Amino acid sequence: MLIDKTIYLSKKLKTLSFLFIFLSSSIGFSQKIKVQNKKDKTPIEGVFVYNNNQSITAISDSSGILDISNFSKRDTLVFTHQGFATFMIPKLNIGNYISLTEQAVTIPTIEIVAEQEKNKALEITSKIDKIDAKTVQFNNPQTAADMLELSGGVYIQKSQMGGGSPIIRGFEANRVLLVIDGVRLNNAIYRSGHLQNAITIDNAIIEKTSIIYGSNSVIYGSDAIGGVVHYETKMPKFKNDNDTINNNGTNAYARYATANQEKTIHFDFNIGGKKIAAITSVTFSDFEDLRMGEVINSDYPEFGIEKHFADRINNTDTVIRKNDFLKQVGTGYSQTDLLEKISYKVSENLLFTLNTQYSTSSNVPRYDKLTDLKNNGNLRFSEWHYGPQNRFLGALSAKIKAKNKWFSKIEILAHYQKIDEDRITRTFGNDTRTTRQEDVNVYGINIDFIKGNNHKSQWYYGFEVIHNNVKSSAFSENIITSEKSIAATRYPDNGSDLTSTAAYITFKNNFTEKATYSLGARYSFTSLLASFADTTFIRLPFSEINNNNGALTGNAGVVFHPNKKWNFQVAISSAFRSPNVDDVGKVFAKNDYVLIPNNQLTPEYAYNGEIGITRSFGNEDLTINIVGFYTFLQNAIVRDFFTLKGNDSMFYDGELLRIQTNINANEAIVYGTSFNLKAKLSKEFSIKSSFNYTVGRNTTLDVPLAHIPPFYGRTDLIIHSAPLTLAVYAKYQGWKWISEYSPFGEDNEDKATIKGTPAWQTFNIRAEMQIGKFFSVQAALENMLDVHYRPFSSGISGAGRNFIFTLRANI
Repeated sequence: MLIDKTIYLSKKLKTLSFLFIFLSSSIGFSQKIKVQNKKDKTPIEGVFVYNNNQSITAISDSSGILDISNFSKRDTLVFTHQGFATFMIPKLNIGNYISLTEQAVTIPTIEIVAEQEKNKALEITSKIDKIDAKTVQFNNPQTAADMLELSGGVYIQKSQMGGGSPIIRGFEANRVLLVIDGVRLNNAIYRSGHLQNAITIDNAIIEKTSIIYGSNSVIYGSDAIGGVVHYETKMPKFKNDNDTINNNGTNAYARYATANQEKTIHFDFNIGGKKIAAITSVTFSDFEDLRMGEVINSDYPEFGIEKHFADRINNTDTVIRKNDFLKQVGTGYSQTDLLEKISYKVSENLLFTLNTQYSTSSNVPRYDKLTDLKNNGNLRFSEWHYGPQNRFLGALSAKIKAKNKWFSKIEILAHYQKIDEDRITRTFGNDTRTTRQEDVNVYGINIDFIKGNNHKSQWYYGFEVIHNNVKSSAFSENIITSEKSIAATRYPDNGSDLTSTAAYITFKNNFTEKATYSLGARYSFTSLLASFADTTFIRLPFSEINNNNGALTGNAGVVFHPNKKWNFQVAISSAFRSPNVDDVGKVFAKNDYVLIPNNQLTPEYAYNGEIGITRSFGNEDLTINIVGFYTFLQNAIVRDFFTLKGNDSMFYDGELLRIQTNINANEAIVYGTSFNLKAKLSKEFSIKSSFNYTVGRNTTLDVPLAHIPPFYGRTDLIIHSAPLTLAVYAKYQGWKWISEYSPFGEDNEDKATIKGTPAWQTFNIRAEMQIGKFFSVQAALENMLDVHYRPFSSGISGAGRNFIFTLRANI
């Protein structure tokens, strides 16, 4: 059986390679229908359609057009939409259109599991953006962090090319929760600064990404203050009961980009039987040094221009003057991502899925560190890079359908993660290289229930237990003599443990035909224990940190839909974030400061309110959405200057540095608004645009709060006339004035101009041509005007003029 499968896969891959080379122009049969409102015949966008076992799915476009050619003629199709009654019909009975009947509006659903069964769902009234696989394919982002910009509401900061830290409503890093397939990625060492962990997710195998703004997700708990990013990978597809052949298929693409000489190859294939189905995915990417734009802001001709870099010549650190100032030397890296999912359908009421993921990379240079200068103008580092970033995830889920008074569906999800995060540094002119190694093991289990009542009301409740174990070690090595010695660890050297337990419940009810309300609550308890064995490098007044915290949080929201033209949303919520190991136990040097542990930290609390209004014009030819939010932070965890045994400075890694530590500020506020517009200009032309503005302030110290981006947005003009899709779009950012930067260094003001980060905009174009049923060709020109720009708080400039070419096959 294994040999037959191997031979089969080998033939498939050979066929794929042959077809890629010759670009076969095979034309496939396509069956498209229109989905419309039964009342006024207007098209319905976003209708989700699936067959009986949900092995095949489809979604209607903005014109209500739905391609059902992938469904078997024996399938019964289920049409679902939040504003319309569910409708079922055999495919053989479908004509040219389907008419759906309006029903009471329901709150948008967030699906926590990768499948479409919604058996772990929280219905809330906050703003939600969804990025589907089709959108990702057309826009071709290089990483899963870049992909989030497609929402228009997420801002991405980068310290190096091998990174991407999402900012949602002015919150970043460990105040934004990352989730993949129902498993929390945030662990005990997620820091308050800028994170690169999102790039360890392979966007080529993502089925859908949900971005939930604000802290209204009671099922997520701690860390979800600014919002949640939930990546959902593709699920194995089973063979339909009446099909005579297996549900097998292969997707592949090859991409090349000129700005960083990117070379990416991806393939995934599905093998589906009636009881067992599996999907395998492999992606490899190689990036060389990034070239930035040539058109420099004449008012700041030196901004972002690094004319020198460090190199090792004849065992001596040497400063090399660049031949090409636009090339950001020390940014290239490579990455490999693997995924395997196997599903076993015991019966229609019981499904097991084993989900394994692995991501690894080469060393990833920290470009912002490699360009740091000392006060005398000399380079600070000769080496600074992350060791290979390794992330392993193993998860086993059991999905059960039942009929009793307590639940109708249940999912049990047991999961394990292993994360390796190393930092290798060497100061310029020093022969000693320091390696700091962090190994994190995360064990968890989630149990989630759903109980429905004839679509009028639903209960969701569940439990979660997660345990983090952190091992931190460090050593120094003379690169000439190979002599090794101990070094100061980043986290407590005797180990750290963080355990969190939680229970949640939420209720949704359609109390009239035009209004729905939602109520939710969650209790969370965290226990942290960390200890220091070696006090050689830093003598703290304590050798152990014991931090236990509990919190009850909740939310409430109402959606009012007086007619199809108007929609009003109001929500209030509370959230909390308990200090993790990074908050309380980290020793970290940056610029002229060193951050030291604080065993007195307490949780920070957030109280959030938001109002959203949506107005449609015509037959939804124009839709405008405006959301305003206000978040009050109490006991906010922020950096401040500190003294240790009466001293405000200390020697660390051979330098005298000013001491800082994390403290609880009494109060901070974050507020802002987002504006979204979507217009259908004609059958072929559409436009969409988003604008975001956020303000944040530490009101206790009366200083700006860190991580608050300036005004930013994106506007797309999309032209679709089969088989061609074309998009012209602009991305833009306003000024971030230096007076609005945090005074404690988190916003990287040393990487800005004397006045702050200048405003910028880029103009871009991309196109996709479908060639037959199985192939497509894509081309794009990003930053057409070759503008030099640098996003706020970033340590690397954005890509200059960038040509991108992609060949795709879907067989």
